[in-house]
Amino acid sequence: MKYLLLSLCAILLSFSAAAQLSDKDAAAISSFIPKGYKLLKEYSADLNLDSLPDKIIVVGVDKSLGDSLLHILLPSGTNLQKRPVVILLRQSDGSLKRVTRNDQAVAQLLGSTDPFAGIKCRSGSFTIEHVNTDAIQTCTVEARFEWNMKQSDWYLKSYSQSCISVTPSTDPNAGDFKEKTPKNFGKIPFGKFKYPMSVEVDEWGQ
Repeated sequence: MKYLLLSLCAILLSFSAAAQLSDKDAAAISSFIPKGYKLLKEYSADLNLDSLPDKIIVVGVDKSLGDSLLHILLPSGTNLQKRPVVILLRQSDGSLKRVTRNDQAVAQLLGSTDPFAGIKCRSGSFTIEHVNTDAIQTCTVEARFEWNMKQSDWYLKSYSQSCISVTPSTDPNAGDFKEKTPKNFGKIPFGKFKYPMSVEVDEWGQ
């Protein structure tokens, strides 16, 4: 019974600590969102392999504020369709620090369809996924970034495109997969990545 009570106390304390951390994170994240923008997506992972939970956030212009207010809050010429991606690293004191921002890593929001499918995070890496569908096929494009300890930054490790025909095929090997690696595009830090990269056949290294 004593062991059970101690276990329950430990669980309750862990939940309480997690809740406090979550509340602090929410307040911290709001401070990193530029005026005129709102939080669209939030992801968590140990992005720089220091055993601390970091954050990736995606923000977009808050059009509910109205054109008049946005005109005041945003710099002249701001592209309202861009969705910046911001990386926040956890510090030893538990706070979050912005280390990089990329306004071109995610597709612009144009029309009624949105190709941005999300960001898959793992320890030391993250993958930005887009899905494009037309009358012929559905293509998934993934840009995978890995943490480079020496450079203290994330570099593009692979850029792949996988397409599946809208019409079902009986061929078990059906599908079109292409991939680029640093031998094709060199060293690209996350902050300088632009979506989409060129997908000319002769540039896939195949």
